[in-house]
Parts: sequence; C-alpha cells; structure tokens
Amino acid sequence: MNASIAIPASGALFEGHFPDQPILPGVALLTLVLDTLARKIQNPVCLRGIVFTRLRQLVLPGDCLDLATREVGNGHTRFDLRREGGLVANGELILGHPDKPCPLLAEFASMTGHVDVPPLDTLLPQRPPMRLLTAILSATAHGLSCAASIPSACALVRDGSAPALVGLEAAAQTAAAWESMRRWRAGDDTAPRIGYLVALRDVVFFAERVQADQALSASVRLEATAPPLTYYQVEVSLDDSPILHGAIATFLAAGG
Repeated sequence: MNASIAIPASGALFEGHFPDQPILPGVALLTLVLDTLARKIQNPVCLRGIVFTRLRQLVLPGDCLDLATREVGNGHTRFDLRREGGLVANGELILGHPDKPCPLLAEFASMTGHVDVPPLDTLLPQRPPMRLLTAILSATAHGLSCAASIPSACALVRDGSAPALVGLEAAAQTAAAWESMRRWRAGDDTAPRIGYLVALRDVVFFAERVQADQALSASVRLEATAPPLTYYQVEVSLDDSPILHGAIATFLAAGG
C-alpha cells in the first residue's frame, strides 16, 4: 500500500510538544500511520505489538510524508515513511487484537517509596496537554515510576479515549524525568532538555485503547546507555494490569 500523510502546519498535535519548538510526537506519527492504513483498507486497525520501529528524523509542522506498507505474514506489516525520498521512520507492526493481560513485570516491583524531586516543570520540557506525567511515585538508581494520564484535551483522544500506544509517550516522558533527576542529584545542569523517542522494540499491547483522564502508572528501567542514546525497559499499567510493555530508546539533546 502507498499513501501520503500531510502533517498539519499547526494545531493540537503540536500543543505542548514542545513550546516554541513544535515537533510531532513519535506516538502521534504512529497513530497517523495506523489511521491511514485503516482508511486504505476501509476497516479498523488494531495494534497487537511492535517488533521494532526506528524514528530516524524529526517530523515538523507542514511536512508531507510518503507511506509504504507491505504485509510480511502472520499479521506483521512493514512500513516505511519518507520525506522527499529520505527515510524518516520505518518499522514492523503486529496487527490484531491485543494479548490477554498478564502479571506486571517483576523488574519494576522493587520501585517503591516516596522520592524528593523538583516539580515536573523543572524536569520536563513538555507542557499540557501533551505532558502525560502527573507525579513521580518512586525511584531507584536505575529506574523510575510515575503517575500519568492522557488528558481529554490531548489531540490523540477521540470519543473519550486514546490508542494504547499513546502510553509509550508516558514511558518516554518517565525516561526523560529519570535523566533529569540524575543530573539534578549530581548537581549538573538541571534545566529540562528536549529529548526524542527514537526507537521501539518488542512492544506488546494488552489493551486497544485507554480512557482519557484515567490514572495510569508508567515505569522505566535502565537497560544500557551510550550517550546521547539511552535504552530502557518500560511498562505502562492501569491498577494492577499492564497496558503495554517493551523497550524504548531515547535521544537526549545537548544542554545549552
């Protein structure tokens, strides 16, 4: 399948991400890919998992992207997004209804207890309605757990809910908060830095959609770091049931 995706020149998709430097969130880009695929096949599209996705270039207001998809068997679909011939993003998605819920991952169970941290405005450059974190819950030397919700004012909310993949933005913001906290504790530059979600792998979904304004938990655990890239295991949950888990990589812009 081939199609074009016209990114709006302004509007709600960019609100809060980031102030004075609008960049399309990676989860918004994936949502546009799924919406375009659904329109082309004239059927709803459910996302069961992400084998991998690489977000190689920033997507800016007014961009026009060329989408190419192909089925590779067993419900897997490869996609490539290009801008004027240059590769912007690519990946392999698993389409279909999400898996049945499973227990929360044990690697996040030890992150408990109150933690003294600066306000979120100090840690994160995102602002509402695209800032999904609402509070920091607990931390270890290698990870962080945050309260989150998807505001009803967020552009990715439709009819009171958002795709479950939007939870990956909450995970990315939790990773950004952990990096800011690490600099704060070390006495380094504490100004929030813009970071980018640049890769996803082995993501499994346990829900199709998430209700707006619902209280969620987003947790990350450091997997490896090779600045400016950092790799995390992540999980987003509702009460005691996971919504998704997998791995992400983030790119942290230099301070200045």
